[in-house]
Amino acid sequence: MANFLDYIDWRGDLPFARDPFNEVDNLILSELAYAELGGIVPEAAGESVTLREAARRYAEEGRNQSHMANDPGLLLQRAAASERFGSARLSAYADKTDEKEQLQFAALTIELDDGSVFVSFRGTDNTIVGWREDFNLCVLSETPGQRLAAAYLDEAAAHHEGLLRVGGHSKGGNLAFYAAAFCASAVKSRIAAVYSNDGPGFRREITERALYREISPKLIKIVPEGTVIGLLLTAGETPIVIKSSAEGPQQHSPYTWLVEGKGFAKAERLSTVSQLLNEALDRWMDMLSDTQRANLVSAIFDSLEATGAVTLTELNANKRVSYNAVLRAVRELDPALRRDALETMKKLALAGKDVLWDEAKSSFDSLRGGAV
Repeated sequence: MANFLDYIDWRGDLPFARDPFNEVDNLILSELAYAELGGIVPEAAGESVTLREAARRYAEEGRNQSHMANDPGLLLQRAAASERFGSARLSAYADKTDEKEQLQFAALTIELDDGSVFVSFRGTDNTIVGWREDFNLCVLSETPGQRLAAAYLDEAAAHHEGLLRVGGHSKGGNLAFYAAAFCASAVKSRIAAVYSNDGPGFRREITERALYREISPKLIKIVPEGTVIGLLLTAGETPIVIKSSAEGPQQHSPYTWLVEGKGFAKAERLSTVSQLLNEALDRWMDMLSDTQRANLVSAIFDSLEATGAVTLTELNANKRVSYNAVLRAVRELDPALRRDALETMKKLALAGKDVLWDEAKSSFDSLRGGAV
């Protein structure tokens, strides 16, 4: 079946002024934030280039992100060649990574031909600090990236009039929800919709705040039927469940999401595996104190950073050296921290075992009941 590249081929000749914005458009604009456009798209909110011009320069400069499962270069060129997206104006490109702050943040403002603006937040990139920040969502009420996202949205709104939409894929979806909830009230009133494309959620102290509840009617969460990441830290919201051409974790890639006409192909429900994993992770999280969570994240990522690698690609380039460095770092951890990390992993295994046992027992009871 078709994906969003096929959608561009089908509907790329229809400008937004003729054919209104839809959920597939959201995913396309969210994915554009992954493109490395530094030096191409102006950092200033008041200056811009067309998507068509940005794609031309991206290609001329030989930029290549094919190492990524969701390579944005393919999408960038296809969208730029279409009438629907090619004339969109890109501005306020932001890309910041700070190991000390445990921050990986990137965003892009996209003005469409109907006058509306889409603020797009990038998800996790290839950096170790980016993945560390993801894990910090389980530890911290708010991350530096989330606060930066809210400030970015306020700044984008100040330079553009009219309707606003906000979105992102993976961690970018989390940033989109946070930014829309905690931006200035005048900005919030202009937001038409906020999209999280298979993005993780928040700790309860965020979702229970009045500012978050104010924006909740405009929040749209889209997940593939086998999602894992999209169910992390969920607050009971009902996502739109869609079909994917892939299996397991590969469904996180938006290139596998199936499109029908102007929308995604809808699935009846989440897969059994997805539901079981979510239940196991929820049970595990409930078992841990904040200190245990923080200690586990520190143990894992201090060990990874001890290898000297900055990206996951570098970490995998010389597996023997990297893994030996990780093992050495774990051995050198403070004994109490090492015990805490190991105990935490045992609890994860126990949570998964308990969930599988509960499911097996339920199935058996159901069969036994039907036989009576």
